[in-house]
Amino acid sequence: MTKKRCHVVVLDDDSDLRREIGQLLELEGYDVVALSDARLLDPAAFDGVDVLVLDLMMPGVDGLDVLRRLGKWRAPPKLVLMTGHGEAVLRGTTAAAERQGLTVIGGLAKPFDPDQLSAVLVAAPVVQPTPPSGRQDPPSTVIRGALEAALQDRLLKVAFQPIVRSDTFQFAGAEALLAGELPGIGLVSPPAIVAAAMTEPALISELSVDVTRQAAEACAEWLAAGYQGHVSVNLPLTVLLERSTIEEIATITKAASLPPQQVTFELTEDAVYDSSAGALSALVKLRLAGFGLALDDVGQRSSGLTQLANLPVTELKIDIEIVRLSRTWTKARYIYAALADLGRRLDLAVVAEGIETPQDVALARTHCVDFLQGCLISRKRPLAELMKLIPRLSSDTRQRMGMPG
Repeated sequence: MTKKRCHVVVLDDDSDLRREIGQLLELEGYDVVALSDARLLDPAAFDGVDVLVLDLMMPGVDGLDVLRRLGKWRAPPKLVLMTGHGEAVLRGTTAAAERQGLTVIGGLAKPFDPDQLSAVLVAAPVVQPTPPSGRQDPPSTVIRGALEAALQDRLLKVAFQPIVRSDTFQFAGAEALLAGELPGIGLVSPPAIVAAAMTEPALISELSVDVTRQAAEACAEWLAAGYQGHVSVNLPLTVLLERSTIEEIATITKAASLPPQQVTFELTEDAVYDSSAGALSALVKLRLAGFGLALDDVGQRSSGLTQLANLPVTELKIDIEIVRLSRTWTKARYIYAALADLGRRLDLAVVAEGIETPQDVALARTHCVDFLQGCLISRKRPLAELMKLIPRLSSDTRQRMGMPG
């Protein structure tokens, strides 16, 4: 496959390494310029540069100062960071760069083989993405009005992202998600819809109930078609704490002729760990009613993991950011492995979110993760599309993985 020709600048004081990198990348079709002096970094001269390969420690050069300078540019290049001071320094510097709005596509701990740099460039989207259309979400008051009308008329659209078994890629269920569209105003980001609803307790409760209703009806439909799998629904803790919530969702599942065991409610670890004793009672009631309980975004706040012993959860979902970082950083992979192992030891189903590459699948299988969810499997879809996709989920995923059917 022909690689995208792009412009790469290598900034390093080691002339041998600059030459070796330059020769390799030029052979692979990249335009390469090698520099040894950070003073040559000039926004005007860097117009059109796709990637800057930057050594963080050169004589008389403060790598963090270079990043601060780059952060002020109108269109800075993407970055590959290099250092001989270990992965911890690389990871910390990457976090600092990203907080300045810079894009870091890889980090290399010296010494490294130049082929590793080539692999980083191949794996990362080095071409600038299509600029956003400039569309912004409407004001919260407008969203609330449209949401209230959609709920009253039962016009709120819900989509479903499938979850598959990690060993066979067979359908194992789906997560119900807001489709991101409201009648009268069109596309709206799901976080904006939730944020608008959260300003009024009654509205976020009504939203959660409606999503649960649609999720239960969808799950009943695929079960009736012979496809085994539960449905997951995000449930804000504030809604769960309302006295009528559990009875109301039990009524919804009963009306859909759906056993409560087929519905798993997802709560974030932040919400659970920051909650009162009353919340723990609500979680227990949810489990006594037969519903599953997933701890979502696990890994964002590892300091609270010890509280897992007190929570009646049935499922643990490894946070998408941990999955993403595990592609590059050894420490993130250790955290991933620890979470997966902890889930197994606590007899919880373990789901890896944000599965986007074959590497993500391989890591999940290495650590015996039970289920996979992410764009490699499928984006979220309307129920009608999901029903057509389910029979070919396994074969489609294998094809994307380059595996025999």
